[in-house]
Amino acid sequence: MTTPIPQMDTAELRDIAMRGGIEGAREMDREELIDALQARPGEGAWQEDPKPADVNPNDVRYQSPDRL
Repeated sequence: MTTPIPQMDTAELRDIAMRGGIEGAREMDREELIDALQARPGEGAWQEDPKPADVNPNDVRYQSPDRL
């Protein structure tokens, strides 16, 4: 069973953050590490949204990279 993020010790949190590519993880304190790890729970959160925020998602159509 996996330990929940808030219950991990600081060294574990820092190690996970550094392996996860969170910038500045070495300088963060415990609370900052917890916030950073909980804000990026999965790989989907690492991707940028390809559509502008004020556009209806139903109006956005995918274009292949060669057609951009």
